[in-house]
Amino acid sequence: MFDILSEIYYFVCMKVRILYVCLVFSFAAFGCSAKQAQTANPAATPNLGVQPTATASTTMQTSADRQTNADPVAALSSLGFYVYDTPIDLPITAPIPALAGDPIKVDDFTGKITLLNFWATWCPPCRAEMPSIERLYKQMDGTNFRIIAVNAGEHRSQVTSFIEKNKYTFPIYLDESNQLSSIFAARGLPSTYLVNKEGKVIAARIGAMEYDQAELIKLLKELADG
Repeated sequence: MFDILSEIYYFVCMKVRILYVCLVFSFAAFGCSAKQAQTANPAATPNLGVQPTATASTTMQTSADRQTNADPVAALSSLGFYVYDTPIDLPITAPIPALAGDPIKVDDFTGKITLLNFWATWCPPCRAEMPSIERLYKQMDGTNFRIIAVNAGEHRSQVTSFIEKNKYTFPIYLDESNQLSSIFAARGLPSTYLVNKEGKVIAARIGAMEYDQAELIKLLKELADG
């Protein structure tokens, strides 16, 4: 009897461990979605071409392909970005308030390569990738590259406290009404877009990423210098 109970206990424990691992993997790979879905408006969401997993698996390239590919935009697919066949206009109609400084308008997205990131303090994958965004921000200093990190739906005081506690210095903007997030992050957080110098979206991904990896920095510098 004791042996049977022991086997049942072991079986249950293994199931719990497997479930925990799966949940952790899901958060890391695909991002947060439940809380964001409460404010997302599918009818207002443009078809930006981002698939739910945002892995761009149909366009993944091998390492050899990346070395011979002269187009840095196309090469982004090898790093998990969905690359649009045709650049897309930004669906931004009003200035985005800054946590500190002036708001940013849609016309301000031109002239530099922009990493547009949507995030929240309650989102574990968002918090996990932010140190790498800070490192990317510092490594790309002095180039034609900018970071615009838009907080999704939280109060200014809460965002300020989080940013100050973690000592992040890259530009933070606020979408307290979730108006933009319901479009750009309708499928989950974090959602990240790359915008070209003409102010058009060229690539996107959903889920956390290490943004200071050497291969991505190389591609971003090529785009910034182009």
